[in-house]
This record gives sequence, structure tokens and C-alpha cells, in this order.
Amino acid sequence: MNELEIIKSLWPKMGIDGKIIKKNRETSLIVPEITYFGQDGSLNNDSWAFKVGYAFRDALDIKYEERKINKEPYMVWTQGPHLNFKEGDMLHAKDGNRAVQVLSAKQMKWDSAKEEIYQGLVVYLEYVMSGDSLSKLKEHECTQMQFLQLLIDGQYDGSSVVKS
Repeated sequence: MNELEIIKSLWPKMGIDGKIIKKNRETSLIVPEITYFGQDGSLNNDSWAFKVGYAFRDALDIKYEERKINKEPYMVWTQGPHLNFKEGDMLHAKDGNRAVQVLSAKQMKWDSAKEEIYQGLVVYLEYVMSGDSLSKLKEHECTQMQFLQLLIDGQYDGSSVVKS
């Protein structure tokens, strides 16, 4: 299962009785593994197109939680369904050629009126990098899921340019 499918699998679903079935946080993560050595944490997502570091755990809805087996507590990383990239988030492509900065965003959440997941919104600037300088290329608007796809694959379908 790829990263986007893991997130989608956590979205609430409509049961046959018409009631909403919400899923618990899962231990299957959208990153391969989370490690921490000394003061350096890593999401070990080296295959992603952008550098999405340990500090973006909350944006990816990854939390370190206590669980219990036979009343014995243990800690485990869990994945939730709500991406939440925020204004000011700046991410650089691993190839060093571009960067993106979030101008404004709305978190993913359950829309009880529509009985479906609201995929949120991200308005971001795309920059081209030349040496140590950034040049504004375009302003884009997409969902939180599309933004995640951009960070993983370097692109997403349905890109919407707001301003050039």
C-alpha cells in the first residue's frame, strides 16, 4: 500500500446501517520507519522528492502513543488520517532545484454535514533555486493530499496555478 492509500484507509466510512465508522489510528505509517539517534530524528523517507524531516510529524499526523497489551503499556508510532501542513512550512526538493512554501492552509477533517472527509487546502509558492537564492515561480492551490503527493513524487495531478 502506498502512502496516499494508507491515509485513505484511515478515513471514516459509512456502514451498512448508515452510521459512520471511524477507524482508530494505525501502526502502519506513511514513512518507512522513524528513528532517533542522539538529537537527530529521521522519518527515513529518502525516496521522497522533497526533504520532509522529523519536524513534520504533526503535519503528517504521526504521533508517538501509548498502547497496552495485557495491561502492559508500551509506546508505538501511529498514523492518523488528517494531514495538516501549515502557513510558513518551507520544504526543499532533494535535487536542490526547487522549494515550496505554504502561504495558507486548512487542515483535513471529517465533514459531518457532507458525511465525508474534507481534504483540506494548501496554497503554496513554488520557487526555483539557483545557488543560494530563490526565485518565485508560481503560486498553486491544492488539497492536503495533493500536497503530500507533491512532496513524495515531485508532482501531482490536477495542479491549479493561482498566480504567476
